[in-house]
Amino acid sequence: MVIGISLAIHFVIGAFFGGMVIFDHLKAPEPQLEAPAIPESIDPMKREYKIKMKRSQQQSAAPLPIPIIAEIPSDLSLDNIDLNISNPRSDVRIRGAGDGDGTGKGFGDGFGDGAGMDLDIKIDFFGISGGGKHIVFVIDLSDSLRESGKEMIMRREATRVIEELPLEVNFGLIFFAGPTWPGMDDVRDSAENWVSSPASGSPGAAADSFRPKKWSRLPTVRYFSADSSARKKALKAIRETPTLFGTIFDVPMYMALTMDPIPDTIFFMTDGQCIEDRGITQISRMVEQLKSQGKKIPVIHTIGLGISSNAHLDSIAALGKGESRYVTPQAYQQKYGNSPFPPSKEPRFETSGAIPIVPKDEYPIKFEIK
Repeated sequence: MVIGISLAIHFVIGAFFGGMVIFDHLKAPEPQLEAPAIPESIDPMKREYKIKMKRSQQQSAAPLPIPIIAEIPSDLSLDNIDLNISNPRSDVRIRGAGDGDGTGKGFGDGFGDGAGMDLDIKIDFFGISGGGKHIVFVIDLSDSLRESGKEMIMRREATRVIEELPLEVNFGLIFFAGPTWPGMDDVRDSAENWVSSPASGSPGAAADSFRPKKWSRLPTVRYFSADSSARKKALKAIRETPTLFGTIFDVPMYMALTMDPIPDTIFFMTDGQCIEDRGITQISRMVEQLKSQGKKIPVIHTIGLGISSNAHLDSIAALGKGESRYVTPQAYQQKYGNSPFPPSKEPRFETSGAIPIVPKDEYPIKFEIK
């Protein structure tokens, strides 16, 4: 009896362990995941790139940079990128931010600990250097430029500065005489918003009497990046826009000061004069309105072409903590040679036929910078 029980127990134990061995042999192996091999060629239309990356396995050493190998060369075309790098009188410098100094810890090896990039851009216009990323050129196109070769000098210098603008710059262009308009627009597009008043003893308009009916309806001046299309359009306007009658300073400065964002630098060039009530008086009010709203005041540089000195321009520059520069045609030609830019051959816009003459008390000067 005892022997039978012992045999039964051994039989059960043997069956149990034998079954486990048989089960292990019969159990399906775990699946092994295997990535398919990368094909040797890839359809170029999919614009996909194979990247091999190899990381350092040495945990105790400093981490190494990850090498990146592109197996398919890029077919990026650079034919349409307009890069003008011949900037004899303009300068662009890049400084590191954060702890950096430009080539060291800031924006140096591996980007270091620099927190960004600070563009130190300097633009030279008639010998005055101005900086910033948003720069506006306010240029006089009055009829008096046709005297003593001033028109050709203006067109030459304005052409040069636009040609040399770094791609990092956003620029605005404003033309003025009697009326004021965005330089790449047609003055006739906004002529219906302008009036003038008669000159003393003459049926014609006074040169400093031009004013908008509504300042709020003045055209908005845009910034343009210095890419090829905007640059070419600006150069065409500088070469071809004809001169007009009249000279006022307040409206062109208003249009520059109301740009969005407010310019970093305004270059204001003129060969003429106007009464203070259409210049420094109104421009001072504009600057005070900006200050009262906590807005920045741009640097304002003034250039007098064919003028030896002008207290009015000095005062305007002082409002923006800028400089005044006076350039005679003789001095400019002596330094840079004769201008190859002839006067515009485009038909002249006759303001007398399109801008009505009204009494002086109609449409008084009234503006608000918001």
